[in-house]
Amino acid sequence: MMIEDLMKEKENVSLRHGVRYPADGGEEDCEDLLLHEHFLSIEVNGYPAAELCCTADHIKELVIGRLYTGGVIERLTDVLRIFICAKGEIAEVTLREGSALYRYGGREPSCCMGNRQFLAGDSDRKYKKLQHKKADRDAVFELAEYFRKDSVLHRKTSGTHSAYLRSPEGAISGFEDLSRHNALDKAVGHMLLEGYDPAGCMLYTTGRVPADMVEKVIMSRVPILLSKSVPTDAALKLAEEYGLTLLCKTWPDSYLIYAESED
Repeated sequence: MMIEDLMKEKENVSLRHGVRYPADGGEEDCEDLLLHEHFLSIEVNGYPAAELCCTADHIKELVIGRLYTGGVIERLTDVLRIFICAKGEIAEVTLREGSALYRYGGREPSCCMGNRQFLAGDSDRKYKKLQHKKADRDAVFELAEYFRKDSVLHRKTSGTHSAYLRSPEGAISGFEDLSRHNALDKAVGHMLLEGYDPAGCMLYTTGRVPADMVEKVIMSRVPILLSKSVPTDAALKLAEEYGLTLLCKTWPDSYLIYAESED
């Protein structure tokens, strides 16, 4: 695979001045760092595939992760070439003939539940049940503590979601974005580029876990997902059906595993 990344480094934040009005009266000048909204168009084999609003970093990881969790590619070798323009606003992807969506001509909505419609309607790649794996307690708390210390953009702006990938060897890599979906895709894209075995990896997300986030992880083939937040009932049912170990309310001092449904 050839990656031609011409994107120049961009700032993700800008300084804005404001006036704060405390409840006890008066006013005071203040300064805040606000996140930039970066817009990215992904084209696959010359067709528009996705319109994303994201942070202006780790674009190649985002593109590869989105193609993989969205069922467009089966493996990294399905991609012949990725070209990212100098502004980072267009990513052109050329797929190898015979890959899952070589003649792909759909468009993915950039919204929470758009991914589910995309997977159900366009992808030839099907869900496969994961080999159930129990999470190591020490690794769980290590990830939760890593998030507490490492979420750089969130500390500055309070405006991002984070996703962390723990490799089979225990290396942890963190990614932030405006969207929890994008942050997760960046982590998955990094996994593929590094050549990690998904079966030995763990993922951590700071966001709520609806069904489409579980779908992404199932498609990534990572068997363990941790969340700082909570799942929906549909997400839990999907995780149970496909063997995904789902830990929620994962904090540095505790985590929660829901009992399986008796339905």
